[in-house]
Amino acid sequence: MSAKVLHIQAKNRTPANTVVKLEDFDYQEGEIIDLLTIVKNPNISLYCLDLENQRAIFVETPIDIDLYQPAFYYLAQYEHAQKLIAVPLEELSQLVKNIEPIEQLIVIYSVGRCGSTLLSKVFNQADTVLSLSEPDIFSQIVGLRNPDRSNDEEIAGLLKACIYLLAKPTPQKKSSCCAIKLRSFAIELGDLIYQAFPDAKSIFLYRNAEDVVKSSIRSFVFLSELLPTIKENIDLYSRFIPLLKDYADDIDFEDSRAIDLYTTVWLSVMQSYLSLHQQGITTCAVRYEDLVTQPQHIVSSLFQKCGLPIAEVANACKVFESDSQGGSNLSRENTRKNQAEQLDTLEIRGKIDNLLKKHPEIKTSGFIVPDTLGCAS
Repeated sequence: MSAKVLHIQAKNRTPANTVVKLEDFDYQEGEIIDLLTIVKNPNISLYCLDLENQRAIFVETPIDIDLYQPAFYYLAQYEHAQKLIAVPLEELSQLVKNIEPIEQLIVIYSVGRCGSTLLSKVFNQADTVLSLSEPDIFSQIVGLRNPDRSNDEEIAGLLKACIYLLAKPTPQKKSSCCAIKLRSFAIELGDLIYQAFPDAKSIFLYRNAEDVVKSSIRSFVFLSELLPTIKENIDLYSRFIPLLKDYADDIDFEDSRAIDLYTTVWLSVMQSYLSLHQQGITTCAVRYEDLVTQPQHIVSSLFQKCGLPIAEVANACKVFESDSQGGSNLSRENTRKNQAEQLDTLEIRGKIDNLLKKHPEIKTSGFIVPDTLGCAS
């Protein structure tokens, strides 16, 4: 078994929020190394897939860099990457056999812009938990899943291998539990993750549509440039936003604020949660509004459900005192700079209501999903 080193010549990632890919780097193919180096070296972590060459790409970062403290795991990997290592996808299953099994897995799904990064940091305070905030290879895997589910067996196997590789022991923590916070559209993999890890604990964090849309407008100013591309590639983007096709005629793709698109994304994720619930996949849902107003109560309940020590709740809740996305392009300081034009609340609310009228079940911005913590079913 062998892997190949790719020597980084330059870094090209722009904007920071795009899905990870090998093209984030200019590189030169280098020497062959023993595949088990990836398991033995705790500073090597899984970054992305090189689909053209059917390889998994790992990054090696300095020994003194803790990838688990920054707001976004994938961004810390990119910024601190010293070299890349390429491994044939067919070798991953063999590689996983050399990794200790995961004792407990927690998966955090969300609608986005709803405190999921904050919750990831909460879990990271627990001594027994290794918490990863958005390892982004899962975003690539969403795009690989066929709409007709014909390659589900292959995707489930790939997911299992990726989770094992990401949860391997690190210099900072040799934890019995791994918590992985995914990007919003990765909820489309929820059934396959459950299939691969049926004993995993799942959490779904959500927030009312109006506040999510407003936060998205402030945070993702680059998205308006992608609207024409999304419109021209509906089939592709529908893999990430399943309701996109159904709502395409109602979306204003020329609106630089992308209000309709953000609403459709929110609605699609909420619909996917309902679908998982209907399949009998148990998830503990948490409203952002409850998380920030009752942090001790909500965190205590989550720790109890996940079998984590309640004694660690007080320390974990200290993260509420700071900006969970501080130091990133989505920090409060940076998003406040993007409020150049006054947000028209009535217009936003009207657009949201117009789209929600079309959905058979989710009719309000403040819709409560089943199994929400603290809410009657």
